[in-house]
Amino acid sequence: MAMLSPSFSSFGLAATLFILAAIPMMMFRRKQAVTSTGNHPAATAKSTSSQPLASSAPEQLPQHIQRLIAELTPGSVILQSDPVAFQQAVDANYWAQQNREITPACIVRPHDAQQLSRAVKILKQEYDSRRAFNQDSLGKGKPERLFAVRSGGLNPALGAATVKGGVVIDLGLICDVNPSEDGSTVTIGAGAKWIDVYKNLEEKGLVVMGGRSTPAGVGGLTLQGGLSFYTPRHGFVCSNAERYEVVLADGNIVTASASEHPDLWRVLKGGGNNFGIVTRITLRSFPLEPLWFGQVFAPAAFQQTKAMKAYHDYLEHASSGKPGAFDENAAGPILVFAHVRGVPFHIMVLQLVYTKVTPKNNKQWPEHWKKTGFTSLWSVRRDCSVRSHVSAVEQNGSTAPPGTRHMLAATTIRNDVETMQAVYAVFCRTTETMRHVKGLLFPMMFQAILPGWVNKGHPNVLGLQDCTEPLIIIGCPVTWADPKDDEFVWATIRRMLEEIDKTAAAKGTSHPYRFMNYCMDFQRPYDGCGEENRKLLREASQKYDPDGLFQKGCTGGFKLPWTRRSPQ
Repeated sequence: MAMLSPSFSSFGLAATLFILAAIPMMMFRRKQAVTSTGNHPAATAKSTSSQPLASSAPEQLPQHIQRLIAELTPGSVILQSDPVAFQQAVDANYWAQQNREITPACIVRPHDAQQLSRAVKILKQEYDSRRAFNQDSLGKGKPERLFAVRSGGLNPALGAATVKGGVVIDLGLICDVNPSEDGSTVTIGAGAKWIDVYKNLEEKGLVVMGGRSTPAGVGGLTLQGGLSFYTPRHGFVCSNAERYEVVLADGNIVTASASEHPDLWRVLKGGGNNFGIVTRITLRSFPLEPLWFGQVFAPAAFQQTKAMKAYHDYLEHASSGKPGAFDENAAGPILVFAHVRGVPFHIMVLQLVYTKVTPKNNKQWPEHWKKTGFTSLWSVRRDCSVRSHVSAVEQNGSTAPPGTRHMLAATTIRNDVETMQAVYAVFCRTTETMRHVKGLLFPMMFQAILPGWVNKGHPNVLGLQDCTEPLIIIGCPVTWADPKDDEFVWATIRRMLEEIDKTAAAKGTSHPYRFMNYCMDFQRPYDGCGEENRKLLREASQKYDPDGLFQKGCTGGFKLPWTRRSPQ
């Protein structure tokens, strides 16, 4: 991706704002792969490219890789000894450049759960062997980051879906989309991209809860929670999963549903990759309708105070319980303040979506949004129209191509206008310290969670079941160009989040929930899910993965916050 270098001498103000605002706006709609942010220290946030580790001579390969080659379908294991195929497999499936620079020993591409099962059994034997050696020689078991799992490969956290010198299990070939006969559910391969799912279903007049941007993959977003345009109507994406096909640590293939392995079914709704590898997910589906998609652009300096007040007031009213205040067709509003290197002011973008409209209202704001304070905001440009679901998702992802350096970070505050203003002040101070970062695009977004959403669909383990007030996710998706800035960007954004959390705590407006799909490497989202849910997670992990293959052997994803007992 060629980074934008805007020039005011080349563009009129309106055109410049539109171009500059559109790019960071689209870049923040990122959803997780099967494995979310990996737990890697800041010191590793440099380019980690290395020389090929695998030789073409089979006897020189690690034993477990030799077994993978021997036991899986020819062509399912891609080695570095085939540099063209290997590099294509890396570049085609990682959105963030820093993850393309981590070199695994091989990439395994299973065609189905049965083939994946054989691969997992081989990896489990190698894991057990290494674990036994470590316990005998060192007196304790150490993490053995043996493999990683990749669905869409979107998550930018370093090592989120790759592992240096290890095995990457790429689910990209498990990408089928199969609606049920009555159209009430759709079974989707965990390696599919949401945009491909939507295009397939559009032909059948159906849609499912899912990601809002073209790069996003099915597996990670669904397993970690997931927000959709339709969340106010149906809840979190994970709460709309009827069944999962799962390969467990022992290689067994099971179905997790309300009637089969219900404990596993429950914890997969927000529990990430701690229990097995999900290969297929069956989601509720519903009739496809056009939606209204609107964006408002303005310089932040003219509008930030008024915009934050309008945002706060909307969330308060929508959560008040007053007749007509909450509308299940109104997607959560997103308010963005964006810093673009070389631009002397921050850009403000407001995104509004309404999911039940008719084409004849093409340019008109839906009545629900007309009644809000958002209509009075001054803007340079308003881009509003009725469009298909596929078109809206494509617009959100069209200006976020892969190949640059990215990271995500998030925290949560209560709906308090003074705290919002304090968060913006922290953002302004932070961007001042980052002006030298080459190619910097830094949007900070306010994204709503309303209590009317959180208990829709099946129960999950996100920890919001008792939520009675509106919350605001503070999301920071950052893009830059030079690997020399990796550590600085990582450390700066971490400090910014810590300052925001400290500021909110002092005001009594902090909240423990963390939206896992956007979290940074160092964060611990399970700390905010509540003791009852942590107990469910712990028990399921010990039952379905008693030796800790997915806790210690699998890199990427947020691991459960306890130490597993060593076998007696």
